[in-house]
Amino acid sequence: MKWIKEHFQRYRKRSPWDFCWRIAIEGTIAALTVSFIIEILGSTERVIDLDLWSLLVLSVVAAPIYETLLVQALPVWIARLCKARFSIQIISSVVPFTILHAIEGIQTGVAAGLVSGFYLAFTYVHWREKSLWTAFWVTAVSHAIHNAIVVSLALAFGEI
Repeated sequence: MKWIKEHFQRYRKRSPWDFCWRIAIEGTIAALTVSFIIEILGSTERVIDLDLWSLLVLSVVAAPIYETLLVQALPVWIARLCKARFSIQIISSVVPFTILHAIEGIQTGVAAGLVSGFYLAFTYVHWREKSLWTAFWVTAVSHAIHNAIVVSLALAFGEI
């Protein structure tokens, strides 16, 4: 566990944009790996009932903005009011993010909710220590990058 803590401590030394794209790529790889393992174990297929344009606008523009406000900023703001430490602030964001995504099933709940939720919460909490605006944009943009990659891969593999 020490190497995981050290790994994320190294992220804390990066500039906002360097942090943003790197955490987006790493979080996407982690979430896709977990999703793939769950798929192998027999998860049911998820059906996306949106046209491509709607899916892109929703997943790459709307969701990153609204979810950053509602499931990162709001819970972390409450946790900070309660003087919660860094890890508790992360948990306060991961829990609602996981619940929100678990509605779509176990695979989405674990991969998108828990795994990606951790990366987004870590991003928001870290940058919130520096500035509210930086926390918002780095989290929302890394979320958009993640979703754009996932949608692109789904298109490439005929899942959409």
